[in-house]
Amino acid sequence: MITAASERAPTTAPSETGRRVRAFARVAWPAIAAGLVTLALWEALVRGLGVPEYLVPAPSAIWVALGFNHGSIFGAAAVTSLEAVLGFAIGSAGGALVGIAFAYSQLLARAFLPYVIAANTIPVVGIAPIVILWLGDGIASKVAVTALLSFFPLALNMMKGLQSYDRTVMDVFTVAAASPLQRFTKMRLPSALPYVFVGLKLNVTFAVIGAIVAEFVQADAGLGFVIMTSYKNLNMPRLWAAMTVSALIGILLFAIVAALERRCIPWHTSMRETEA
Repeated sequence: MITAASERAPTTAPSETGRRVRAFARVAWPAIAAGLVTLALWEALVRGLGVPEYLVPAPSAIWVALGFNHGSIFGAAAVTSLEAVLGFAIGSAGGALVGIAFAYSQLLARAFLPYVIAANTIPVVGIAPIVILWLGDGIASKVAVTALLSFFPLALNMMKGLQSYDRTVMDVFTVAAASPLQRFTKMRLPSALPYVFVGLKLNVTFAVIGAIVAEFVQADAGLGFVIMTSYKNLNMPRLWAAMTVSALIGILLFAIVAALERRCIPWHTSMRETEA
């Protein structure tokens, strides 16, 4: 029995790995195929129509610019990624705390929610110069702008999620004499997680945008700085290369949050539909 079990054990892992690879390929191949077709058409149209490079560079020119500027672009990408991740973490944590406060206190929500919504409508290009004036042109101001932009989605989604619990389940917890902490950790927070991850997905994309926009205003490093200097020098392939890297950063961070979502709420309907 032991020998037979040990002989079957090694075949389990590869089959599980193969299943995951096939599942990933099934989900990813449409996007990969669409991207390759788009790049091929883009290259053909730019070369066939003779479009000037300063208007729209060909993908091959962008690739060359990406390679020749490996140190500057990817070094700038590291700076922007750090600003985005720190701002995302700080802004999401603050938004979660405010969302919890609003969910548990209607007085606080009525008093401050209109101002939170109003602040969310202010363009980041208007906030960034003020924050940079306060905190200087270092990384702290970029993180602050990114945190502000990453604050509002999770605050609103956390509040909505915590208010969307099942009343029948709450009655069961009440009958069982559950403490407020038990109600929060075992009932209200789990039911709010789908809303929370919606907010986190929005935050992670806004974080990259916020970091780059803050670098537009005042910076000597980062992808925003590369984009602005490339524009001033009319180095369009380098500009497009920097934008491509920023998009890849956003996709990577979004994928990390989506992977955490699958780990934390595998029971949710949206996760079952994704796997199907």
